[in-house]
Amino acid sequence: MAETVKKKRASKKKTVKRKTARKVNKKEESLDDVESSMEGMALNDFAESTKKDLKKLGDKIHEATDKGVHIVKDIAEHVQRFASDATELTKLKIDLHSLKSERTKLYTLMGEQLRNLYISKKLTGIKKRFKDDFKRLDELEAAIAEKEQLASGIPISDDIDKL
Repeated sequence: MAETVKKKRASKKKTVKRKTARKVNKKEESLDDVESSMEGMALNDFAESTKKDLKKLGDKIHEATDKGVHIVKDIAEHVQRFASDATELTKLKIDLHSLKSERTKLYTLMGEQLRNLYISKKLTGIKKRFKDDFKRLDELEAAIAEKEQLASGIPISDDIDKL
């Protein structure tokens, strides 16, 4: 019986040791859980902070891009107006050149006819002889004046300054 008591006491000691070991293991496990939980929270905080910073950066990039697009659109509008005005002015200048060339030819023709009449001493009836020419010359002068006024009204230099 003494052996049986010894065995029981020894078995109780082992049980106590096992229970104590389990408690220590539970404490270690709970410390590990706490540490990993704290690491997780720190990572979450860092992730949230990083997300906020990235959102701020994204917003700033978006804002800068919007400003850049607005500036490019504004410049494109100025270029388009400039090109349109330059085209219109070029057309008017070509028309002016054509009208002035025609006027010069008419002056030359009239001058030759007048010179021939002077040489042949037939200078009488000038009004009748040059009536159509003078009419055409008046039309040319009016057309030239109109085109020059239109050309002076094109604000091409305003758009150049804005570029």
